[in-house]
Amino acid sequence: MERKIKAVEKPWWIKKGGGLFRLSNLKMIRPGIKFQAWEKDIPLAFRDQVIPLSPITTPAEKEKEIEEVAVVAEEYKLQPRSGGGWFDVVSKTGKVINEKALKQVAAEQLLNSLKG
Repeated sequence: MERKIKAVEKPWWIKKGGGLFRLSNLKMIRPGIKFQAWEKDIPLAFRDQVIPLSPITTPAEKEKEIEEVAVVAEEYKLQPRSGGGWFDVVSKTGKVINEKALKQVAAEQLLNSLKG
């Protein structure tokens, strides 16, 4: 099963004007310094002291940016063991699913139950 999630980066900001600016995580920002912070971490009273360098998105746009978790069904196949008619059920990554070697009929039953 593969899962894909698009990572959302913090936007970049730059501090203008004089004096220090302290973020909610107690990090001190000096004038002219670029820093990354979430929009919620910068109080509204200090928005005139910082300039966003990357475009600020609304919460509705942020939800659209995050991809849905894509679940990909695994593919399984039978792989014969050397001699005696014994089989393993193997995923496409090469991982053996069964603990012990199975006869062909039991291996096919396991394969069908994994496929759905």
